[in-house]
Amino acid sequence: MESKLFRRIGFCTDFSENADQAFVVAVDMAARFGASLEIIHVTVSLTHSPPVHATYMPVEYDPEFIEEVSRAAMKSIEERYVSRLPVDMLHSVSVISGYAATEILRIAEEKKLDLLVMGSHGLTGLAHVLFGSTAERVVRKAGCSILTVRHKKS
Repeated sequence: MESKLFRRIGFCTDFSENADQAFVVAVDMAARFGASLEIIHVTVSLTHSPPVHATYMPVEYDPEFIEEVSRAAMKSIEERYVSRLPVDMLHSVSVISGYAATEILRIAEEKKLDLLVMGSHGLTGLAHVLFGSTAERVVRKAGCSILTVRHKKS
């Protein structure tokens, strides 16, 4: 009886260079294991932002703007990632609104992902203290394996 180590791989993107590098790794892993690929992008939701941002966010927001941002993200995913997938690779796309770490963890559990592949910006010092790290939060709380990829600087 053959058992695959990874059957469902999630790739998380914020459209950064780090995410682009992680995409290459995620596709390679999915191809090697014959896994399906779940492409995940979380747009910022003004109603679900972390409390530290509440002071700087307007009380009212336009739901059409949020929908427009989601449509633009989906278009970018299609052009930037889906168009580069092998023809026979099973894949799906999740563009959701909310707090990135929370939504990534929710999707990983909901879709029963075996592995999440995501870029890591490698923030240090004050930037790390102020902004934290989505990858770090996901690593601490995920119920599946996580592979963080750092962008190779030339």
